[in-house]
Amino acid sequence: MKGLLGATLGFVLGAALAGCAPRARMCTASTECADKNACVAGRCQLEKPTVKPAVDSARRIVVRPVDLAVIARGEGASEGGLPPLFALGRGSTKLLLRFSVALPSNTNVVEAYVVLRRSTLVDDDPAPVHLHATRIEEPWSGGSVSWSLQPRTSEVRSPTTTAEPSGSPVVRMDVRELVRHWAKRDPKDQGIAIEAENDTRSGTTFALSTHGADRDAEPYLELYLR
Repeated sequence: MKGLLGATLGFVLGAALAGCAPRARMCTASTECADKNACVAGRCQLEKPTVKPAVDSARRIVVRPVDLAVIARGEGASEGGLPPLFALGRGSTKLLLRFSVALPSNTNVVEAYVVLRRSTLVDDDPAPVHLHATRIEEPWSGGSVSWSLQPRTSEVRSPTTTAEPSGSPVVRMDVRELVRHWAKRDPKDQGIAIEAENDTRSGTTFALSTHGADRDAEPYLELYLR
């Protein structure tokens, strides 16, 4: 009895400490890393001529979403219509994405990112916006989902990405642990939600759809597999 109680208390305490731990952050420059380390694909890695980044030897795959939606407080369903632009970090806006990826159980997911492209058509407020990914756990449809009817999400402590006003137009969110879980075929895996941790006057504006041939303006999933 005492052993069971001790194990239970240990589990609860561990979960509480994990929930209070600061969220990891993706680096944007080598100056953010420790001495003799470099920022490679958002992670600080030991900088040695003989050490190559893990992504160099991995197979890169780009996956387009099979469904997506933007939801914001006070707004209804899009009914299938998508705006060309959306802003994260303003008005509690969230981006919902679903991908169709069949990963064998023995797949090594080296890296996985949701990639967004910032819009140059809007003059955003000169303040950074911090973003991260959460796991969507309920079925949803891009045409009918709304803020009041949004699916349940859960925190997985995905690292924070900082979108700087003067930074790269390409913004990557680390979703590696989320994607690794997909190999288990859990029916609760219903997609990825991208949300901001802070608000600014304008938020950070991203491209959602394009009428041209450059599909890289749209959100996509970038995988590095072995």
